[in-house]
Parts: sequence; structure tokens; C-alpha cells
Amino acid sequence: MDALSMILGILFVVLLSSGGWIVWGVVQTRQRARELAIAREREETERLRLRLEAEDRLQERADRIYLDSVRRHTDQEPPRELG
Repeated sequence: MDALSMILGILFVVLLSSGGWIVWGVVQTRQRARELAIAREREETERLRLRLEAEDRLQERADRIYLDSVRRHTDQEPPRELG
């Protein structure tokens, strides 16, 4: 029985230590998934910010074209809220 107890003890320790590694791997996988989700969210937010900036630049350019056109064709200053 002594040899059987020792074998069972060793087997228990091996299973316990490998079970710890399995738990560690699961925790690391979940943490990595959270990090990837956060990175995707940041990337999407950055894309949205860049798109909004591009739309703002486009609107500013359209306003300048309009104001230049008004000045050239009417010899008047455009309404103040646009200029």
C-alpha cells in the first residue's frame, strides 16, 4: 500500500499543478480577449474621429468656396454667421 499511496500522491500533485496551468491559460485567454475588444473599440473610435474631422474640413472648404463666390459676384460681404 505504501507504493500505491506514493503513486497516488505523485499523480495528485501532477494533476494539481497542471490544473493550475490550465486555469492560468483560461485567465490569460479571457484577459487577451478583453484587451482585443478594447483595442477594437479604440480603433473604431479613432476611425470615427478621423471621419468627423474630414467632414469638418469638407464643410469648411465648401463654406470658403461659397463665401468667395458671394464676394466675387455681388461685391458684398456675405452674412456674418457664415463668415
